[in-house]
Amino acid sequence: MPQTVLSVVSTLGRCAPINGLMNVIRNFDPDRFRAVIATLSPEPADTLIGEFQTLGVPVKQMELSRPGSFLFGARRLRRLVSEVDPDLVHPHGLRADILAAVAGLRCAVVSTVHSDFFVDYPSAYGRCIGSLAAVCEYAALRHFDGVNAVSQPLADVVKQSGIAARGILNGVELREFYPAPDLNSIRALRSNLGWPSDAVVVLHTGVLRSLKNPIAIVNGFRASGLSRRGFLVFAGDGPQRAECEKTAGSAPNIVFLGKRRDVPSLLRAADLLISASSSEGLSNSLMEGCACGIRVVATDIPPHRHIQQIFPEQMQLFDQPRSESIRAVFDGLEPERWQEKFLPSGVTLDLISTRRMSSQYQDFYSEVLQSARRGAAGGGKLALCR
Repeated sequence: MPQTVLSVVSTLGRCAPINGLMNVIRNFDPDRFRAVIATLSPEPADTLIGEFQTLGVPVKQMELSRPGSFLFGARRLRRLVSEVDPDLVHPHGLRADILAAVAGLRCAVVSTVHSDFFVDYPSAYGRCIGSLAAVCEYAALRHFDGVNAVSQPLADVVKQSGIAARGILNGVELREFYPAPDLNSIRALRSNLGWPSDAVVVLHTGVLRSLKNPIAIVNGFRASGLSRRGFLVFAGDGPQRAECEKTAGSAPNIVFLGKRRDVPSLLRAADLLISASSSEGLSNSLMEGCACGIRVVATDIPPHRHIQQIFPEQMQLFDQPRSESIRAVFDGLEPERWQEKFLPSGVTLDLISTRRMSSQYQDFYSEVLQSARRGAAGGGKLALCR
C-alpha cells in the first residue's frame, strides 16, 4: 500500500518551486507513494492547481490570510493533518515551514531549502525583516526529521547553520526542454516570435530583481561588440523591469517579453542564455538552457559551477555580476561559436532529469520514515500521524 506524502505550500502559483513539486509528484512510483497537497492561501490567477488535479492529486485549500496563518494556522494545519492522515508531511517555503514546526505534528516532517536564506530574504524583504525571516526558518528546520537542499552547494551552505541537509539536484522536464532539430526549425520559431533570423539571440529568463542583476546585463550587452549583431531578450517580470527598460532606452535590439509560458521554445530559438545572478540555490533556467543545447554564460558562483561540471563544454563562467564583466565575456566569445549548438548525451541528461530527481526524493522519504519508525520503536517521537 502506498504511503501518503502531504505537501504544504503557500499557494500553487506558477513558479520554479511549484514546478519542481509537480515534477516530483508526476514521477511518483504509485506502489510507493501517493500525494496530497495543502495550500495555505487563496490561489493567484496564474495557478497550477488544475494541473495537479488533472494528475489526480487531492488539493486541500485552507484559505488563510497571511495574518490568519500566524494567528491560527498551526491549529488549522494540525486539524488538516488529522483529516488527511499522512505518513509524512513536507512543507515548502517560509510560512509552511514555520507553521509545521509550531504545530508540533506527531509524524515525520521534512523540508526543502530552495535558496540561501541569508542572501535571498534580505534582498526580497529588506535587511532587518529578511535576516529575521532567515533565522526563523532555520530555527523551524531544526524541528524536522530531514532537510533537503536543491543542490549540493546549497546543502553545504545550510550545513553552516548547523543543519545536515542532503543535496537532491533539481530536475528538468526533458519532454519539454530539448534541442531544436535543425536550423529550419530555429528559423521558424524566430519567425513566429518576430525575432531576426540572422541575429545572435541572447536570452535571460526569470525574475528581474536585484539579485539577478538584469541592469548590468543590459549595460554589458550595449557596451559589447556582440550588440552590433545581437538581439537581447528578457523573458520574465519583476521589480527591476521598469529600470531595465529605462536603461535599454530606445535600443531596437533589446526586448522585454514579461512572463512567458513558452520558455522551452524561446530557449530553442536562442543562441546564448545568460545569468548574472549573485546567489542561487540552483538555477533551473541554466539547466533548461543546457538541455536545449544552447551556450550558457553565467556568474562564477558555486551552484553555477556545479552545473558547469555537468555541461563543461556548454557553460562559460565570468567573475563578477557587473556590466564590465558581462561586456568582457561577450567580447571574449569567438564569433564563429556564438551560434554553436550542442546535443547533450543521454547519460548527461539523465543527471538532470525529473525522473531521477523524483526517484531520489522517494528514497529520501523512505529513509526518513524508516528512521522515524525506529525512533518510535525505541520510545521516541511517533513515526506516523496515525
